[in-house]
This record gives sequence, C-alpha cells and structure tokens, in this order.
Amino acid sequence: MNRSIVRTPYYGAVSTEAPPAGPRAACADEDPELFFPVGNTGLALLQIEEAKAVCRRGCPLMESCLQGALERGEQGVWGGTDDDDRRRMKRRAARNRPTAA
Repeated sequence: MNRSIVRTPYYGAVSTEAPPAGPRAACADEDPELFFPVGNTGLALLQIEEAKAVCRRGCPLMESCLQGALERGEQGVWGGTDDDDRRRMKRRAARNRPTAA
C-alpha cells in the first residue's frame, strides 16, 4: 500500500497564490512552532518571550490577533500575549462587568 504524507501550508508559508491584500502579520515569516511552546517553565519561558517580541515589534495586526485569540480561546502566543496573560485579561474583564441589581 502506498501512503503519502499530506502537508498543509502554515500561515506565512511560500505559496503560488497571490498574497492577501492589506497589512502583513509580523509572524508571517517566522516558524509557527515558536508561537506554541511546550509548557511555561525553563526554556519555554524564553520561547514565549521571543514570540511576544515578534508581535511587539510593530505588528499591524496585533490587536485583531489578540481579539481573535480571546474570542476563540486559543493556546499559545497570540497578539503579544500568552495563555496566562489572556486568562488574566478575561478575569479582569469579568470583575469589571456591571452586576445586575
């Protein structure tokens, strides 16, 4: 039986299609694995900081990326934040919501 591996392009992969119109994400030319560290201790902390730095170097899509990650409950580094950062943001937003009286 002949089995072949199907590879799907990741965001920023070289493609024969025309690039989308509009701003380009700062992470487009980075290795996607950078943004999905395994764990949050030791070397993973360095990886997280490196990924956040890519976002913070002036990515024009940082805010929309962060918003999408919050809405979808993404894992990894998105919009210059990691999982812990986004959990804190959600808790803070929940505390600041007005309560029904």
